[in-house]
Amino acid sequence: MSATLSWHRLSNRGIAPLLAASVIIAFPLGDAEAQPRRGGPPPEAFKACAGLKANDACTIRAPHGRIQGQCISRGDRPFCVPQSGPRGGPRGGPGREPGGAAGNRPQRGQGGGGSRFGYTEGAPFAGARPVQGRLTDTGQGTCFDERGVIECPGPGQAFYGQDAHYRGRPFDFIDNRDGTVTDRNTGLIWQKAHNTERKTFNSAAWACSRLDLGGHKDWRLPNIKEQFSIADFRGSQGRRFFIDAKAFDIELPDQSILRGDRFAATHRVEMMGQTWSSTIYKGSHWDRDNVEAAFFFNYFDGHIKQAPTEGRNSLFYRCVRGATWGANKFKDNGDGTVSDAASGLIWQRADDGKARDWKASLAYCEGLKLAGQGDWRLPNVKELQHIVDYSRHDPAIDPEYFKQTDAKGWFWSSTTHGDNIRMASYVCFGKCVSVDGVDVHGAGAQRADPKTGDPKNFGSLGGQRDQVRIKNYARCVRDDG
Repeated sequence: MSATLSWHRLSNRGIAPLLAASVIIAFPLGDAEAQPRRGGPPPEAFKACAGLKANDACTIRAPHGRIQGQCISRGDRPFCVPQSGPRGGPRGGPGREPGGAAGNRPQRGQGGGGSRFGYTEGAPFAGARPVQGRLTDTGQGTCFDERGVIECPGPGQAFYGQDAHYRGRPFDFIDNRDGTVTDRNTGLIWQKAHNTERKTFNSAAWACSRLDLGGHKDWRLPNIKEQFSIADFRGSQGRRFFIDAKAFDIELPDQSILRGDRFAATHRVEMMGQTWSSTIYKGSHWDRDNVEAAFFFNYFDGHIKQAPTEGRNSLFYRCVRGATWGANKFKDNGDGTVSDAASGLIWQRADDGKARDWKASLAYCEGLKLAGQGDWRLPNVKELQHIVDYSRHDPAIDPEYFKQTDAKGWFWSSTTHGDNIRMASYVCFGKCVSVDGVDVHGAGAQRADPKTGDPKNFGSLGGQRDQVRIKNYARCVRDDG
């Protein structure tokens, strides 16, 4: 396909949902240089990808806002293919819930919409350092900078210390051939099937308690740490699920799932993988007293949030059996560190009170000298979520062992979020608020922030108007041994 291929044909082929007319309108008609080439992308599309390569995220600046897209290589010059119209607040920041992009091959049951800033997964970084902890790895083996996929840097270089540089315990699932899957890392036994009928919280809990499967009747809803233990952060919304689809059944619903959805204007089918956990939020759902809510993990878009347990909120569910997993076994070492015998990790007891962007947080932990040790790193998102204390909120961490300088603080992980590789995952230890200050997701939620930039250049993100901070805190970790 040549670089002069019709912009309209690109849209119709599913690479970009904008029509040709929307791109033409985006540029001043009085500027001859800005006029689209007949039958091809406008000059601004090529300018947006100057110095970039195929699959990198790009931004076309237009009078009515910024148009986010992805660089596509057709011929010898990459150009920016829009993935949506201007989004975010008045300054045109990108939306929290990204949409389609070229990337991983769709898994079973998934369409090709994909993540707006997704990526093509390659072989895992061969030079990754083994981690001796007991937690299952995220699966992420690709390195990123603030804009796209990069070759994994070496020690002392920018962006060293991210998720792919460290290799944890691999996924270890056994299909028992009786409708169940054993996770040999946690000892939990999971329901293999994807329950396509969404249920209310109480109905889902009841369905699990009544399940007779694999010769067992002691099934239950998993807690949020158990749920997160099988999350796969090679995922990219619409391209690859945030769970291993070879081990577990999972599929997209049809469009009827959006009927009656209060956030239907910003939601798509590829976002609707919300799956109940049994973990009740100890704070107030959306700051509403007397509204009980439970956390859920979304295996379609890779986020932890919470939803009311009463009313019409119906989500997916997947049952589990076995000894409850996820409890910590902390010990204060008296030297500014805390050991967790449950995970085999040692944590920095107190954050340093400085908020940083993602790149600076990676460098901070890599350079930390504490308790006579210099092999500290920024934790991946699974390690970080594992120390959340879901019996608390504001903040959701055990104050007997940890000091959190800012009770409202959010903490970076080393894990890039596959839906939008300009973003990295963080965990809200403080309330997970909107730009309006409302606790929309709950302390203990896991979301994603832009890796760099000025928060003022971003409006509220997503249907719940997520606040953008970019400067988040870091709590470093190292192996125990």
